[in-house]
Amino acid sequence: MTVEMDNRDLDNPALDPVLRRLDDLFVRSYYGKDLETLWGTVLDASFVFMDGADGRKAGRPEFDKGCLAQPPFRNLVHDQVATRIEGEAAVVTARNRYERLIDGKWVAFSTRYVDVFRRAGGEWRCFFATVYKVL
Repeated sequence: MTVEMDNRDLDNPALDPVLRRLDDLFVRSYYGKDLETLWGTVLDASFVFMDGADGRKAGRPEFDKGCLAQPPFRNLVHDQVATRIEGEAAVVTARNRYERLIDGKWVAFSTRYVDVFRRAGGEWRCFFATVYKVL
């Protein structure tokens, strides 16, 4: 499934291009429910997701279930991207704005995420992520 997304910061030369494209792939794959790409290219085997609203942590089974259970979405905009690299560790944060089909109505959402990556064997992999709603 191809995810329609307006990514306003992808070509910002201040951002690490490999890490930025990998994080962009994370967003596209998550919203596209593409678990094969997520686990084969983006996520580390030790990956943990933490819900920003309640602090609940989810390993692979819970993360996969949540990914696949998402309601339909449209008009995804991915912006306010910032990265910070320190040696073999990196943090990427950005805002996602979109609409979800809830009870037959399109409802607007705005979230911010923080993804933490480590580089091993020359490859970046995300081992921790959190997402929370913003206004």
